[in-house]
Amino acid sequence: MKFLTACTTAELAAMVSINGYPGVAKGIAEAGLGERSAKEWEAIMEVTAHQLILKQIWDEEKDERDGNPFTSELQEFIKNYVESKWMVRCTNIPEKSVLMIHHMNDDTWLSHIIYKDFLHEFSYIKSEEILDFIKEFYSFQPVSPGIEAEFRLTDDLFDMLSEKKKLKKVIKLSSFSYEEEKSFNNFIEDLDQQQWSLYNISYFNIPHYEKEPFLENIVFFLPGPNGIWLVEYTDHETQPVHIRLASSEDWNDLLAGVGTVASYAN
Repeated sequence: MKFLTACTTAELAAMVSINGYPGVAKGIAEAGLGERSAKEWEAIMEVTAHQLILKQIWDEEKDERDGNPFTSELQEFIKNYVESKWMVRCTNIPEKSVLMIHHMNDDTWLSHIIYKDFLHEFSYIKSEEILDFIKEFYSFQPVSPGIEAEFRLTDDLFDMLSEKKKLKKVIKLSSFSYEEEKSFNNFIEDLDQQQWSLYNISYFNIPHYEKEPFLENIVFFLPGPNGIWLVEYTDHETQPVHIRLASSEDWNDLLAGVGTVASYAN
């Protein structure tokens, strides 16, 4: 791993904009700071420029000399970050953090951690480090469940579970066995403890930074006191969504699979 820099959302937006990507910068700024008027953005960027000068990231002499205040290394980092074609994205909604791992070239990736929509931390990593980075990001150690727990849902019912107010409807429309109902209730207890939010790891292809990325794959999961609930899509004719309490070995296999998929990026 090679640490690159840490910055605020406003600082990242300023660096991206000055390096020739104003549209991307606008999206970064609005995602973290919300929509603002042109006058407000001007004031924010003025304050941000002073912050970058104090942090010795913005070189005023270089800016006057060639129109760009940043080092060649920083300019290359911004270019690679914005123009990356592949990205692994890991969410942790309860902790209000996101890990995005962008493919740079060959086996080099850029780790981008966002804390509470405000602080951004960047490092270069190698393909073989992806698995450990994701493990460290989630920072929980799943345990091997002492019980078997699983149940199935239709696509529609699984989608309904994204809203807590629809829980009673999901229960009413489901046809669980006794054991499945116990599993479902345990899952719901863990979901409630996680602010009714599933974690997910997704893999995107980004054809161009000005276009919407394509979702290539996504896995949902939920940590609980008895293990990790894994959500799997199957070929079952009526209830393709299979949710089960997984072991530590299953969790490690899932993360290894993410690393394997990422290794095919080019």
